[in-house]
Amino acid sequence: MMPLTLAELEERLLTFFKDKLSTQEISYIQPPVLYKEGRNIRTYRFRLTGVPKEYSRTFVLRLYTEKESTVRPQFEAILQNSLIEEGIAAPRVHFSEGSIEYLNAPFLIMDECPGEVLFDINTINEKPYMQAARFLVSGVGSIARQLADVAVKLHNAGVDKLKENLQSIDFPVDHLSLNGRLYQLYKRIQNAKLDGLEEGIVWLIAHGPPEPERPVLCHGQLYPNNVIMQGDQVRCIINWSVDSILIGDPAYDIGKTSAAFKCFVPQVTQSLRRLSYKVGKRFAKQFPASYLQKQSLNKNHIEYFEMMWCIDLATSAAESVIGQSHVYKKEFEEERIDLYKSAVNAVELFKNTTDVSITLPLLRR
Repeated sequence: MMPLTLAELEERLLTFFKDKLSTQEISYIQPPVLYKEGRNIRTYRFRLTGVPKEYSRTFVLRLYTEKESTVRPQFEAILQNSLIEEGIAAPRVHFSEGSIEYLNAPFLIMDECPGEVLFDINTINEKPYMQAARFLVSGVGSIARQLADVAVKLHNAGVDKLKENLQSIDFPVDHLSLNGRLYQLYKRIQNAKLDGLEEGIVWLIAHGPPEPERPVLCHGQLYPNNVIMQGDQVRCIINWSVDSILIGDPAYDIGKTSAAFKCFVPQVTQSLRRLSYKVGKRFAKQFPASYLQKQSLNKNHIEYFEMMWCIDLATSAAESVIGQSHVYKKEFEEERIDLYKSAVNAVELFKNTTDVSITLPLLRR
């Protein structure tokens, strides 16, 4: 089924609310505006009038691709609302729709989280050089500590109720385990015929740590730009996705975030390139150190999940090259991250750490 035009989306979204709220008096204060396009999701902001008071707010519409699983909106609604019950700041989901009846694709509607991201490394590109340098000296440690606090709180939240709620919709919770994640990564490598990465996924399967005695919920993309702040307070953790979360070892979040800052190449000016590299390296050290001051983790497990991130990123970059996921490249471009150079760094980090040779010839440009 073809995606809707923006005009069709506006009309059908109003129809959805009129049906759900049993009133025909609803109209837009702000019609849907596309502001982000991810691998499987297009995200819009909108606001309505003529609705009950609890709906007089800015909403976010997550419209999934037409081929996406119909259970995904329900899964992510259960996930985010369960987090709120556990005292974790997340956007509350008001509606989830697996049917394609209204918008030709599954979708959910949730609260917007106003505020500012904890940190976007690309903001140093907008600062005078000396101001950026001063931030490198004084600011990165503070951000690493704040993100570590967010991670500790998330990992101390209970997961039993979440599992129970997911089982109520017959969602296979074992897909969210390490073995489930490794299998999905293996299938992606096989489907894309990435022979040069096969030794990497074999290494990951052979060296995976045991499941922890107390599995925790991990975000999987716990980057500073996914934490929304108002002043010194965490307003929301955003961008929860069935594609990235894990119920298992908390080192998953710490390792993946550390690897990202070691490897990501921000698209900054030549004069700031070395500075941004140092920012990333420093953060990659201080974030795990701050977490370990508050909560113990096996450092070998952190390193393992760094390696898992490397193979995942290299796979995603290759998928974008061969046409399986062009939107992933666009997502990086919006964040002003060089996907290909970052993937080259990931391949190099994996080889240097494991002594296992992997190649990704598709990245040669």
